[in-house]
Amino acid sequence: MDCVEDGDVHLNNEDGSVHFNDGSNVRMTNNERAQSPPPPGGRVAVIGAGWAGCAAALTLSRSSRGVHVTVFEAAKIAGGRARRVEKDECIFDNGQHLLLGAYTRSLAMIRSLHGEQFCEVIDQRPLALVAAPGNAEPIAVQAKNLPAPIHLLHAMMTARGLTLADKLAICAWCAKTLYGKIDEAAMSATTVAQLIAEQPRRAKQWLWEPLCVAALNTPAERATARVFIEVLRRAFLGDARASDLAIPRVDLSALLPDPAMEEITQRGGEVRFGDAVNSVDERDGKVIVSTRDGAFEFDQVIIATGPQHIERLLTSSPDIRGRYSKLFNFSYEPISTLHYEFSAGIDPESSPMLMLDGEPGQWLFTHRLVNGRLRASLVISAHHRGRLGDGAGKESADDLLRDGLEQLRRSFSLSNPVWQQLITEKRATYSCTPAQTAALRNLPNRVGNIHFAGDWCVPELPATLESAVIAGEDAANAVLRFSNH
Repeated sequence: MDCVEDGDVHLNNEDGSVHFNDGSNVRMTNNERAQSPPPPGGRVAVIGAGWAGCAAALTLSRSSRGVHVTVFEAAKIAGGRARRVEKDECIFDNGQHLLLGAYTRSLAMIRSLHGEQFCEVIDQRPLALVAAPGNAEPIAVQAKNLPAPIHLLHAMMTARGLTLADKLAICAWCAKTLYGKIDEAAMSATTVAQLIAEQPRRAKQWLWEPLCVAALNTPAERATARVFIEVLRRAFLGDARASDLAIPRVDLSALLPDPAMEEITQRGGEVRFGDAVNSVDERDGKVIVSTRDGAFEFDQVIIATGPQHIERLLTSSPDIRGRYSKLFNFSYEPISTLHYEFSAGIDPESSPMLMLDGEPGQWLFTHRLVNGRLRASLVISAHHRGRLGDGAGKESADDLLRDGLEQLRRSFSLSNPVWQQLITEKRATYSCTPAQTAALRNLPNRVGNIHFAGDWCVPELPATLESAVIAGEDAANAVLRFSNH
């Protein structure tokens, strides 16, 4: 069984890798660019068509300033670390991404792209943290359509699998931690494990620790308490819909990146797939973007890539590069997803997301495909870091797929899968630790005419789709403000 890995976008097939270069792109030469009149809002390049880059480019394209946008994307499919993968005539996501009702910026952008079809691409329903039937402890916490925060209090007090003492301890902790005033400096140096140390065993094992890994993709013993508290406050202290689960009904590229790229081109922007940027350098008030096709001049540039690419892109700009040197030794967390297709065996409508026991998967997402088959996706996050390291070979992939199937069969009566696939993101997110989030808080999001966007640019939140969209929109708005000076 092949293992699809995504480090710098490649498929781990027999030939080692398949590079995403699309020779069909229409490219504008330097001479053509020089002959065309400058747009009133200037020329802006966006490097990277992940969710941050899509949000930035779309925001610029929709402005009334007359900005000409050029998007550079090394891959052939937009979406970055949250995108569609096409292999062996099968389409699947490179990983599962959960949106919450509190993710207002990303949901608003998705709604703006899909309009009346929003409910066809997003399944939004009240919070439900339900263990799969085969779990040792049948935990179930389900919210009802009640006003906030009564809906959460009701969900906790009616939860299955928790004792009355567990429930009272959880409610007391929430009242103190989420509603009370916290010492932000102290929380910045505190881990989630330390934060929840006095909680009952079941509360830690089946509530706080799974939520920590799901939200921060970092185990509780290393994750920062400050960011975890911020996520919980946004989800649980706002409107009752803020705690909703928003589960994509379509692949991740179709959810936002694909329609965003289409609208950008319709508005006169240029999207260059398969065109990797080698370097970015600011000279005499202009920014030079160098690719294999040559050097291109822009008024401003948004670098919307993961932090691991910043060092390479700024090799020609030592002064700017020095400001971001703390990124160069960052640690990252992997995520593997085990995809299976079955003819029957699980009802995705009643349980689109279930908690698992972590051996090996932690979360199960299910949905019905257009061909009538059932797609079951097991997520193995940072908890199993040792099994998801670099260099996982064919034997490791087969082992994980076998173990995942055994885990599913502990809960469901399933025949052999019609199709199965392991995909691994070796750098799915940066490690959301106290030290790394503190480093991110001290980094500027703009130096001169070079702006930065990405989930790492919003350190008060973890590396999520919401933080990527926020960073992209904020970078675009900064470009628009700066172009007026």
